[in-house]
Amino acid sequence: MPELPEVEYTARQLRASVVGATIREAYVFWERTISYPPVPDFLVEVAGRRIESVRRRGKYLLVDLSGDVFLSIHRRMTGNFLLLPAGWELDTSLREQDRAAWYTKGPTFRAGGEEGSAYNSEMKYCRVCFVFEDGRCLLFTDPRKFGKIGLWPQEREQEALKGLGPEPLGADFSVERFSAALKGRRTGIKQVLLDQTVVAGVGNIYADEALFYAHIHPLRRADSLTPEEIQVLHTGIISVLTLGIEHGGTSFNDYRDLWGEAGDNFNHVHVYHQEGKPCSRCGTIIERMVIAQRSAHFCPGCQQAPAQPGDIVTSVP
Repeated sequence: MPELPEVEYTARQLRASVVGATIREAYVFWERTISYPPVPDFLVEVAGRRIESVRRRGKYLLVDLSGDVFLSIHRRMTGNFLLLPAGWELDTSLREQDRAAWYTKGPTFRAGGEEGSAYNSEMKYCRVCFVFEDGRCLLFTDPRKFGKIGLWPQEREQEALKGLGPEPLGADFSVERFSAALKGRRTGIKQVLLDQTVVAGVGNIYADEALFYAHIHPLRRADSLTPEEIQVLHTGIISVLTLGIEHGGTSFNDYRDLWGEAGDNFNHVHVYHQEGKPCSRCGTIIERMVIAQRSAHFCPGCQQAPAQPGDIVTSVP
């Protein structure tokens, strides 16, 4: 699932590429992608809107449109955006030829009458297509079909994004607020970091990396961390997220940027999906465990379990 760095990197690319563009029309090829309003209303309401700005909140992309409305986009596991230059043609013939294949693959796109090659591998599984007045197309591709797009009045933003904690790269994410959020939590710190009400935008990749940064075992009880450990972990969260953005995000499976390119951050991670490899810090072999049905990667040398047995929770196989 794209996490904060991947979403932020795409937001910056969209900000540089589509702000000022007007949406001529939209096509929806998988109706469940649209969370609000109903698809017929969505298609009518989005047409003719000018893109005013692009923001991010946690793992959500927010696209402000003229007329005091905005798009909320949650890419979930496999959602990506791809921007096609003018000249590409939409081909929906598969819908009539093979309905089963259509529901899986969606439409195809052709440039100059020939099926394109530069973007070919990334254009599959298009669920929503925004066509701009200048002829460019912004595709939302999503093989797993879990991504959601909504069109909301500005006054309902809090409702659309309810339950999100502070932005880890914003002023609201203070050490004091982070410490208060951990107080009294007897669950493992890895699980707490994945709780979007505690800190918005952190997922599996960057939780693993932040805990490695802070030398904290993923099964440490959240309320057992010392003030010094909380301070270092707070710094670690900000550090790994910032580096993730600088490296274009982490492309482990499906994530791609606006041009179909993979992010480079996977070449800079220390523990995430590095099991069986020596730790870059101490040489101990990186291990993997399952916590609450999620993988956790850590160095048993750098992230040792605490001496007090009560300070660690039991892993869930």
